[in-house]
Amino acid sequence: MAGLPGRPEAVPLALSWEGGHLLLRTGPEDRPDRDLVLLGLATGERRVFDADTDGLVEQAALSPDGRSMVTLTDEDGVRVDVTDLGTGARKPLWSAEGWRSDAGMAWSPDGTLLAVGLVDEEEDRTDTVVLSLADGSVLARYEGLAALGSPNGAWTGARELLLVEEFSDESVPPLFLHDVATGGVRRFDRVPGQVGGVSAVAAGRLVQRLPGGLFVCALDGTDPRPVLGLPPTYEVGFFDVSEVF
Repeated sequence: MAGLPGRPEAVPLALSWEGGHLLLRTGPEDRPDRDLVLLGLATGERRVFDADTDGLVEQAALSPDGRSMVTLTDEDGVRVDVTDLGTGARKPLWSAEGWRSDAGMAWSPDGTLLAVGLVDEEEDRTDTVVLSLADGSVLARYEGLAALGSPNGAWTGARELLLVEEFSDESVPPLFLHDVATGGVRRFDRVPGQVGGVSAVAAGRLVQRLPGGLFVCALDGTDPRPVLGLPPTYEVGFFDVSEVF
């Protein structure tokens, strides 16, 4: 990709909803000169934001309308901030005890809700909270359940969030589709022979790693279709989807 930052160890954090921009963090973690870079994939244009104000930004997500980003730090607890991409102004949204989880953050398609993964220190488990972007209030908390780890690929609709058990008693962890508005939940038991590392949900279908590469399939793992072939030696270190996936 043209225009990647020249510093080493650029870390991809999020893809924009329309697929035209990539948000990266530059610089090694042991150096003070770290930035968030919003890179235009077609033009190479870069917009730079501070990645180390009040703690290193570990996770981020871009809003569906492209006007804002949310960032997460976990020094002395988890803190989520919202930054206006036009002005660079940053304001706090929510904070809690604990530290970040691998599930990251995911903005709902209508831009009003944010799913945030965190590790509960007292209970020693991963939880997912759903926040209102209007005032930072917690609308739901799902204990022991994690989102899929894709900033744009955790919601199937404006209010439906797909979650998986972090530690399941079952050999194939089921998926749970939670309706944040109604409290309803649907369970999807996956076909054992078609289970891989789930990366995202896009257009109502799972994107997961299976032998041979990345595949899309139904929420129960059936009907796998190849998206990208990968050699067995390759690993996927970052994955996100756009609305035009």
